[in-house]
Amino acid sequence: MKLSEAIDKLGATEIYAVSGRNPDVTTVCAADFLSDILAAEKRNFIIMTGFTSPQVIRTADVVGALAVVFVRGKYPPPETIGLAKAHEIPLYVSPLPMFESCVKLAELHKE
Repeated sequence: MKLSEAIDKLGATEIYAVSGRNPDVTTVCAADFLSDILAAEKRNFIIMTGFTSPQVIRTADVVGALAVVFVRGKYPPPETIGLAKAHEIPLYVSPLPMFESCVKLAELHKE
């Protein structure tokens, strides 16, 4: 699935996107504990989390995540957005809870 398809399925709003970039997403890492994200061995994935501090961007950069989607309508502070822009990591906000977000993307993967 393309990143834009995943974002549409989640009903997410764009905070920051990298112009012209719409990579293929093969999986998701959904966690509020950054240590769980760091321990995951995934490629071509997006992070879904309710954790909005700048550390989530540092984590996304280290693990090579394609984007970060904040669930439960949580909006990140300006420091997090600024760091995402510096590292060119797209950010989105979804109003859905984490479990429902995972289910929505599982449905999209089956299509």
